[in-house]
Amino acid sequence: MNLEESLNQRLEVLLSNGVITQSISDYSKTVVKLLINQKPEADSDRAAMFITHLAMAGQRILEGKEEKPLDAQILETVKQEPVYGSALDFLTNMLNQTDLEFPDTEKDFLTVHLCNLFM
Repeated sequence: MNLEESLNQRLEVLLSNGVITQSISDYSKTVVKLLINQKPEADSDRAAMFITHLAMAGQRILEGKEEKPLDAQILETVKQEPVYGSALDFLTNMLNQTDLEFPDTEKDFLTVHLCNLFM
C-alpha cells in the first residue's frame, strides 16, 4: 500500500467510526493529494500524524471546539527551522482549499506537523 492509500485508509477509519464527517474526510483527502504532489517521499508516520491532526482539527472547528494553544517556545523553535517557509506556503495552499476558518492555534499545530514532514 502506498502512502496516499495509507493516509486515505486512515481517514476512512475515522469517517466510518463517526469521528469525522464526510466533508472533513473529503477535505483531508484533498490535502493528502497536495502532500503527495509536494512531498511524495514523506515519512509515513509523520504524514499520518499530520493528516490525523488535520482531520481532527477540521472536526473541532465544525463542533465549535478549540485546541489549547501551543507552547510559545516550541513555536519559536519551529520558526527557526529551514523548512518553516515551505511549511507556511503549504499551509496557506491547503487552507485555500476549504471554507473552514482555522484558528491560529490549529494553524500553529499544523505548521509544527508540516515542519516535521518537510525536514
